[in-house]
Formats: sequence, C-alpha cells, structure tokens
Amino acid sequence: MFNATHMILRFYLYSFFKNLRFADPFLILYFLELELSYSEIGLLLGLQHLVTVLLEFPSGIFADHWGRRRATALCFAFYTLSFCGFGMTGQLTEVPVIFWLGGCLALFALGEALRTGSHKAIMLDYLDSTDQSALATQLLGRTRSVSKITSATAAVSGGVLLAWSRDYGLLFYLSAGAAVCGFLLLLTYPRALEGDSFRARQSTSVSSEESLRKPFRMMWQQANFRRLFIQSVLFESQLKMILKYFTQPFLKTGLALFGIPIIPPAGVSGLASAGAIWVGLNEFLRDSLGALGARFSPGYELQAGSRSHALNRIYLVGFFAVLFLAGCAVNLKWGLLPGLLLLMGLTLLQNLRRPIFVSALNTQMLKTERASVLSLESVSRAVTVAVLLPLFGLAADQFGLLAVWILAAVILLVGFLFQIRLEEVSRQESPG
Repeated sequence: MFNATHMILRFYLYSFFKNLRFADPFLILYFLELELSYSEIGLLLGLQHLVTVLLEFPSGIFADHWGRRRATALCFAFYTLSFCGFGMTGQLTEVPVIFWLGGCLALFALGEALRTGSHKAIMLDYLDSTDQSALATQLLGRTRSVSKITSATAAVSGGVLLAWSRDYGLLFYLSAGAAVCGFLLLLTYPRALEGDSFRARQSTSVSSEESLRKPFRMMWQQANFRRLFIQSVLFESQLKMILKYFTQPFLKTGLALFGIPIIPPAGVSGLASAGAIWVGLNEFLRDSLGALGARFSPGYELQAGSRSHALNRIYLVGFFAVLFLAGCAVNLKWGLLPGLLLLMGLTLLQNLRRPIFVSALNTQMLKTERASVLSLESVSRAVTVAVLLPLFGLAADQFGLLAVWILAAVILLVGFLFQIRLEEVSRQESPG
C-alpha cells in the first residue's frame, strides 16, 4: 500500500518545511522594533490564539471528514499569505500597523488551526496501516527532532541574514518560500492517508452528530485521561509563553545591559554589531537541544518504566526550572547566562515530553477521530495562552520579566493536583 522509506522521508520533509521559519526567533523583537508595548504584543498574540481557539476543533473535524492531507496542505497556503503580509508591514501607510499585524497573525492562526492534529493523525494512520503502531513514540520523536534541527538552522541563518541586511522583511519572505514548498509536498501524499472518516464517506454515510459526541464521551469518562489532558495543557501553555514569547525579550534586555543592541546603528562593528547573531545562536542551541530531547524521547520512556512516570518527572523538573529562572531575572548581569541555560533546559524537557504524551493519548483515541481529539487538546492550550498572554504582557510592562516567571511558576503549581497515576496503558485497553 505504501513505500515505507518514501513516506518516512516525506514526514521528515514536512517537518523541515514547516519549521523553516527564519523570522520566528525574531518575531517579538520585530514587534518591539515597531515600538509596541508588551501589553499590545500580548493583545495581538492573544488575538492569534483566539482565532485558533475558535477554528481549531472545527478544523480538526473538517480534516477528519474532508481529508487530513488536504487540510494540512491548505494550512501552508495560509502560512504563505501571513508571512508575505508581515514582510509588507508599513508599505500601506493608510492601515494602522497594529491592525495590519493583527490580520497577519489571524491568517497564521488559521493555518495553525488547520495543521494542528492533522499531520500527527496522518502519521498515526500510516503506522496503523503498516502494522507499526507500537513505534508511535519513535516516529513522533524523530520527526520532532527534524523539526527542531530545522528550527535551529533557520534561527542561526536568520540571525546572520538580519545582521547583514538589517531588514526583517527578508526573513518573512524566505519563510513564505518554505511554506510554498510545504504546500506542494502535501499534494504528493497518497489519498489513502486522508483518514478513516474520509474513506468511510466514500462508501457509506456517517452520522456527523455521533462522530462529534464520541471524542467527548471517550475523554471525560476516564479520570486518568482527564489528568493526562489537564497536566498537558498547563505544562505546554506555560512553556509556550515562556519559550516562544518571552525568551527574546529576556535576551534583548540582558544584551542591552552589556551595550549590545539587536540591530546596531550604521557604522557599528565588532561585538556590538552582533546582537541579531547572538539571538540566532541562542535559538540554534535551544532548538538543537530540543531535537536531542525529541530523539531520546523513546529511550527515556523505556528508562522511566511507564509513560505516566516519565510525564510526571518532566513536569516536576520543569516547575523547578521556571522557579530558578525567576531567581535569575532578579539581577540579569549575573543571571543572563544561567537563565539562558535554564531556557535551554526547558526546551529539552518540552521536546522530551511531547512524543511521550501523544503516544499516551493515542492509546485512548478513536482512530477515526484522531485529528479532532488532538485539535481539542491544542484548543485547550490555545485558550489558556490567549487568556493569559495579555495578563502576562501587562505584568511585564508594570513589573518586568520577573513577574512573568513568577506567574508561570504559580500556574504550574496547579498541575501537581493532576498527577498522572495510570500504569502503562496497553493498546488492548484503548477505546479505539
């Protein structure tokens, strides 16, 4: 049915094109360059997550029924429009910058809503069809490792390009080119990977109402599933805000204490002109560690003895890392380097954890509803981020970045009420 080597290669290429985003490590710095406050940035990013929240679960159902391959291809089209829009910021002077950026982020959010859950569901469907379901953590870990290696390469390349060109627009246009390649790649996926619901609709009718009810019954009737789900939402949402939205300001503030701007004035050379390169290098190291974490995820799962033990340990270490990060923010002159090391450690933990979590979730998902359930988990994370980002931005404006780390640590404390207690779940226990 499938050529295994060719399909695995396509999964790796998908991870490559999805993460070849040269502008991503500099997005918050770009907003700060446009003289937006942390509160305004929080509102804009909250809008992005709100759009994702509104569309993500319906898009998961859409992907399960219209076709996961088609939905994932369409997401790259929206990425392309979004990146091109960012590159054109300021060219239409009659449109206020904040509204223009909001539109670009909304397009990106629409692409995210279509993508989230769909491609993981495609990979899990492929493993089922080739009788390799037991290798879920291994495949997810390896593809995530490719994603992080690509992000690392894009980050350091973007830093060099930004230091050379002093133009953020170039990074966005290069990212748009990678998104076009991703769109074309998805069109080469076989139609057999559109999903079980899509295939069933080709031969018989399926009750959409019944299809919608099954994931909810399956999830919330199982106490262990609820713990797994809630812990994941708390951990992933806090780490996303810390790593994606506040690492760049942390590094920018720290470098400024040593007289190193991100984009130096014309004529400045030497160490003082390398701010963008330092940012790119930091992202390179973090994403490289993320790739390492994803690659060793299957081995750590075996070493921990069960997925529940592995996930609980990672959560505990992550909490203390955020707590120590708050200590580093008290005095950035001595805390910058330890803080950056802690952020690298959090990236490692996040990527070590994610493949194990998806594998655990997969044992309890209906096969026909994978994209829907994965999208629902992602929606819950997006809701949390959308609600908290403006609050975190306001706290950063009023009290500095220290307030961000403290708030994140307090929220992570709640997760200890939802420790995962299930023993390793076998596939025979899966409702799928």
